Amino acid sequence: MLSLKSHYYKRSITTRFASLMIVLLLLVFVGAAFIYWNDRQVENEYREVHDRYKLKQQLTQEAMMHLNGISIRSFAYLAAPGDREYELVVGGGDQLSAVIAQYAKLSLEGREQEFAAESERFRDRYFKGWFPDAAQLAKDNDRAGLRRMFASEEWRTLERLVQETRELHAFYQQKLEETNSLLADSVTKRNIQFIVYVSGIVALSGIVIFMVARDFGMPISRLAANAKQFAAGREQDIRYTNRQDEIGGLARAMEAMMSEIQAKAGELLAQNEELLAQQEELQAQQDELTKALGLMEENEARLRRGNEFVQALANTLDRSELLKSIIRNMVHILKADKGIVIRLTADRDHAAYGLSENAIRRFVEAADDGLLARVKESATAYSLERPAKSAELGYHGESDGLRACDFYLPVLNPDNKVTACIVLTRIGSALTDREEAEASAFAKQISISLDKLELYEKAERQRQMVQTTLDALHEGVQLTDREGTTVLVNARWIEMMGEKADRSWNPTIEQYGAYIQPYVKDPVPFERFIADIVDGQHTEAKSIVYEWKGLVKRHVQMYYEPLYRGGERIGTLFVHRDVTQEREMDRVKSEFVSTVSHELRTPLASVLGFAELLLYKELAPERQKKYVRTIHKEASRLTALINDFLDLQRMESGKQTYDFRQVNVMTLVQEVMEMHQVASSDHRFEWLQHTDETEVYADADKLKQALMNLVGNAVKYSPNGGTVTAVCSEENGQLRIDVTDQGLGIPPEALSGLFSKFYRVDNSDRREIGGTGLGLAIVKEIMDVHKGRALASSIYGQGSTFSLLLPLPARSISRWRLEAAASVERAGEVYLVEDDSDFADLLADELEASGYGVSRFSSEETALKALEQYIPGAIILDLVLERGTDGWRLAERLKQDERLRDLPIIVSSALEEQERARRLGVSEYLVKPYSPGKLVEALKRVMADHSI
Repeated sequence: MLSLKSHYYKRSITTRFASLMIVLLLLVFVGAAFIYWNDRQVENEYREVHDRYKLKQQLTQEAMMHLNGISIRSFAYLAAPGDREYELVVGGGDQLSAVIAQYAKLSLEGREQEFAAESERFRDRYFKGWFPDAAQLAKDNDRAGLRRMFASEEWRTLERLVQETRELHAFYQQKLEETNSLLADSVTKRNIQFIVYVSGIVALSGIVIFMVARDFGMPISRLAANAKQFAAGREQDIRYTNRQDEIGGLARAMEAMMSEIQAKAGELLAQNEELLAQQEELQAQQDELTKALGLMEENEARLRRGNEFVQALANTLDRSELLKSIIRNMVHILKADKGIVIRLTADRDHAAYGLSENAIRRFVEAADDGLLARVKESATAYSLERPAKSAELGYHGESDGLRACDFYLPVLNPDNKVTACIVLTRIGSALTDREEAEASAFAKQISISLDKLELYEKAERQRQMVQTTLDALHEGVQLTDREGTTVLVNARWIEMMGEKADRSWNPTIEQYGAYIQPYVKDPVPFERFIADIVDGQHTEAKSIVYEWKGLVKRHVQMYYEPLYRGGERIGTLFVHRDVTQEREMDRVKSEFVSTVSHELRTPLASVLGFAELLLYKELAPERQKKYVRTIHKEASRLTALINDFLDLQRMESGKQTYDFRQVNVMTLVQEVMEMHQVASSDHRFEWLQHTDETEVYADADKLKQALMNLVGNAVKYSPNGGTVTAVCSEENGQLRIDVTDQGLGIPPEALSGLFSKFYRVDNSDRREIGGTGLGLAIVKEIMDVHKGRALASSIYGQGSTFSLLLPLPARSISRWRLEAAASVERAGEVYLVEDDSDFADLLADELEASGYGVSRFSSEETALKALEQYIPGAIILDLVLERGTDGWRLAERLKQDERLRDLPIIVSSALEEQERARRLGVSEYLVKPYSPGKLVEALKRVMADHSI
């Protein structure tokens, strides 16, 4: 068995080489494993000893620290007793006990065991006996006793233990250094062992390399040298034929091959001569094949050019690019020198190659004449051979006799009518019949491309018209195919969907629902609605309204309509309608009804209640006066509310009239602040003037109304009092009026809606404050008419500032004021024409109390008769008189009468027709209801003007 293995070993080079390598690798692996194992053993032993001494050193250091701490803190406590110092001393004892317990768990020797035991005994004696006794002596201030305690054995034991810990700490440090020294010696020894091991491996590798070179490399090199010598024609004696391995087989095969080659050399020479003869015959056949191959390559090139031409036509849908591609490829394929293609339509679209701009222009202008007319009529190709022109000769002379060939190729539509024509010119030769046939074939492909272009442009125009129509809609439109994929949207849909959406985004219904769902406030119904659409449960038009909670909050009504063609569903049309404004209008309407209900019923309830008390109960004069004052206050509040409603309605409908005059704003500010100062004792009012230019061109009453609203708001929304300040200043050519309070302030998110109708800040600290939310809306309307602006700023919880900006005149204008007669002596007789007897009594009492003589009339006729006898200082006129007569007619008759033309007229009416009154020359116009004092002021102004 052993001899058989040895025989097999000698017969195989691979086996021998593999055996050597395996033995070498095994030696390397075993040696490396042994070295690694030995290193780990030494390292583990060192780490175990090092960690043990390190832990003991650390614990003795902690014990020394706690012993020192006990000593120092005991001194501190006994010198100045205190609870904290006592706790620190006892805590140090507990920490020492914990350290000694941990130390005792380690493997200890005699000295170490004695130290641990002595430390534990000391702790018990010290804290159970010595320290409590010393503490009691310290509390009793027994200094002699304390000195005896410090001279006792326990205190000396503490000092001895401290010294013992230092010695143990030094002992462990020495052991650690000795351990490190042993480790360094061990590492040196292992390095020497590793060097010896590597040297052995290198020597063994050298032996293996020598054996491989001797047994395999040298024999192969010698056989290769024998082969080179035999190839050079010299006979060789082959060695190694007696070996049993692959080299021996190779040597024997080489020897047999050499013998066979020598035997067949003559036969090969005869065969070589025969092959030479056959080679000549094959050369002739190769020439024929080369010629055939040239023809095939030419045909292939023609087919490739044709294919490229067809692809070029199919790859563009732009008319200009298509025509350029046609003429460029036709010139290239037919090897022409230049050419032009022209569409025989009204616009004469064309493209040229190799032609100048002048030549192109001449050809296009003469498109209906010449040979193009013949080609158009005959619908067949036509060739014209002619002498080359001087511009076409180039560097050739005219004596060379060069000729040019113009080839006219018609392009026919499906109705065999000529729609385009291609003209190609070749210098020096004409087109062959095959080239003309090829060109005609290309003309059919060109016709198809032009027809496809026409269809595409028509479809594109229709698509753009549809898209333009859809983009003009205010609703978002989304069209999906039968699979639910979006194929068409409009601009409004893209705007509503947000940043991700564009015309290239084609989501399915599922993808659309997944994208929208995070933005839906209540996603469950929306998710169910989309799921029903996907499952096909909704086959008829359905709709849903959801709230979008993105950056722009809106309410969207989404409905869809299935599209059918021939009974088959081909798609679905979705419409997304923004109903935010409608929802907002519904909300505003509800708030309006609620506000009006509250604001009207509250003062009416007070008026009715107190009036009932006055009618049916006997009350003291003071209580009667109090109730009447309350009725007057609530009636004024109700009047202001109705006036706000009516003013805003007239302003928005454009029916409000304005009397623009030169107005001193500072005077109006002062009047408004003084009026509120009388009514509100909890607030302090200040008005400041920081500019001399305070006159503007404005309606004094409307501007005063705006200031009243702003100051009233400042008072209302500062319920705890404070200062209300009005400041007039100049800013960028505008007069700025700032009204500032120290009240509740406005949240930042509410600033944008302050000047909207019925808007009120929804906050708990404002719910008890009444109001309709119309005051600031009226201010904004007034400022818009005056070409000004209303602004607001606030610090929540600290107060607000409302600003009015009015344009100043271009240049300084002298101040204009009204000088009213203030004394009763300048008062005179007035006529009061009023059909309402109760209101007439009220006005007459107020006028007479102001020193005016009053004559009352209820109809036009009685007033005219009185005017014939006496002309008063002024006439107060209602527009609706007794028996339905018109007060305008009386005013017109007064203005037409030369004797009465200058008589001042004050209109007192519930109708608002100030513009008509201005045209007629009415002096003042008061809208009912108004306070009687306002009539007295107006009367003073007009009578003062009349006297001047």
